[in-house]
Amino acid sequence: MKETESRRFSELIDWASQHGARLHPSLEIYNDDTTKFSLRVRQSSASQLPIPDGKVEQEGFGAVSCPVSTTLSYLNALIGGPVTISAQQEQHLSPTFPPRFMEQVPPHVIGRFFLIQQYLQGNASFWRPYIATLPQLEQISSWTLPAFWPEDDIDLLEGTNAHVAIQEIQANVKREFKQARKILKEENFGDWQDYSRMLYNWAFCIFTSRSFRPSLILSPPAKQEISAIMPPGCELDDFSILQPVFDIANHSMTAHYTWDVSSDPLSCRLVCRDTYQPGDQVFNNYGLKSNSELLLGYGFILPETPEIHNDYVHVRKRGQEEASSSAAGNNKPKDFLISLRPINHPSSLLGRSRQLNLGGSQLHALAQFAHFEPALIYDLAFAMSTDEEKAIVDKLMSSGLDESTEAAAELQGLENLVVRIQEALCAKLQFDYQRLNETDPTAVDETDGEAWEPATQNQQMAVEYRRQCEKVLLAALQAVAL
Repeated sequence: MKETESRRFSELIDWASQHGARLHPSLEIYNDDTTKFSLRVRQSSASQLPIPDGKVEQEGFGAVSCPVSTTLSYLNALIGGPVTISAQQEQHLSPTFPPRFMEQVPPHVIGRFFLIQQYLQGNASFWRPYIATLPQLEQISSWTLPAFWPEDDIDLLEGTNAHVAIQEIQANVKREFKQARKILKEENFGDWQDYSRMLYNWAFCIFTSRSFRPSLILSPPAKQEISAIMPPGCELDDFSILQPVFDIANHSMTAHYTWDVSSDPLSCRLVCRDTYQPGDQVFNNYGLKSNSELLLGYGFILPETPEIHNDYVHVRKRGQEEASSSAAGNNKPKDFLISLRPINHPSSLLGRSRQLNLGGSQLHALAQFAHFEPALIYDLAFAMSTDEEKAIVDKLMSSGLDESTEAAAELQGLENLVVRIQEALCAKLQFDYQRLNETDPTAVDETDGEAWEPATQNQQMAVEYRRQCEKVLLAALQAVAL
């Protein structure tokens, strides 16, 4: 790590510790070539973590804790400063922005404007040591998520789910910023001109890639006190929360962890339940997210390995496209997954989490539907079935068919429906595959015969993501083909 970076992170740890944060003494912050700023066990650590002694090993170890008082979110704009959770101290509301702004702008947007305000305050901000360690505004490539890549890079995602989502994100961000800053201008809020679109894009990316859901990282006493000061109609998860130091730990889908809020109602503690050797990176787990979600929300994808894959194509029901374009905050329409490997394959962690709790000899378990989320198969079945077929589908989804022979007998009455579902899925997959190929900018240029090569890291990632989408579509097509 460079000396200037080391100094900034040392100041962050000192500031956070003064306000109750804790980093395990055997851990340090370092700069990994691939995952950037990270947590790891010190090379000089005398032993592995957790210390292998029965009880401690079972309980794991507290890697890092973040007190509510150092968090940054909409709540701070509502209160006018750091959040305090104490039986002896009452929260006093002193909103940072004009009343009309606080009333008419969504909480998640207010949180981003509050981060911008603290950035503009520089050394005067309570959160200066934290903001100094965030990706800096002028280092654009360090913080831009795909929605704000250069157009040439975004074009490489055309034909994929990610490209559709990027268009929706761009439209939402543009609308949010325009409406919010218009109110600041009309209310004659001081220095409203300094709240630029570039800063809003930066704040969006910081919150999207680093924040946490309040319902998951606040203790019951904190939730109760915070809920009491939120305005009517505002729900706890209508905004997200930044957790200094806590947010340095990178993601691993297989990391065993707990976000502990029971041992200290004033803090959230990352408890790691895996064993780490000196020099190992220590991971958090952001939850089961597909590579599409990781790419859009965090700017990376996970490579395919024999043990785990994270490649899925998201399918959205007709009529939900319009709903998604007006969605804000944490709201998003229901989608279904198509998996590179069978949904029930041990390496399909996300896919297996979406399986229905039904028996094996049923509609969704047919070999031709192995790569599709069961909920998608039943959604199509109900939409395409006759009244007689629908009655059979109802039986198959009920708990009354425990015997596989009975379920198999019922399936015989759905042979025509199964074919219709296959035809619908084939048509969808073929359309998406053709679209992916037609928009592929990496194809050989017929004029000079030279193969296209990625020029940037963004482009390399986009091409890798594109290739994995293609593999998903081909695998599903092979399974479902008539």
